[in-house]
Amino acid sequence: MGSLRGRMRKLEREVDTTMIVVEHEDGTTSRFREEDVFPGAFMHEMDRMRQHHDGDEPGPAHPFIVALRTATNLDRLMAEQGTMVGHLLGKDEVMRGVVKRPGPSEVEQGRDGV
Repeated sequence: MGSLRGRMRKLEREVDTTMIVVEHEDGTTSRFREEDVFPGAFMHEMDRMRQHHDGDEPGPAHPFIVALRTATNLDRLMAEQGTMVGHLLGKDEVMRGVVKRPGPSEVEQGRDGV
């Protein structure tokens, strides 16, 4: 009887957990507990950015960031979770060499040199 009660409590906790759902291009979904993404993914990616900035290999991305690479609901995720989601994905693309980091060389100068 006690084990059934324990399983019921566990189910109740799981129901109360907020899930972040990432929908992918191939029709599959990934689900992450909100408390695993923030601050977990955020701290992991900040560490990767520091390593990349220092010239070190940044290591693998957090599974949430990997899932975002093929997300079809990125706009909705950013509306619900904040624009930091897009920022982290953009930094991941820079670290992987998918896009160039924007900087002075990427800015077009006007006629007066500014």
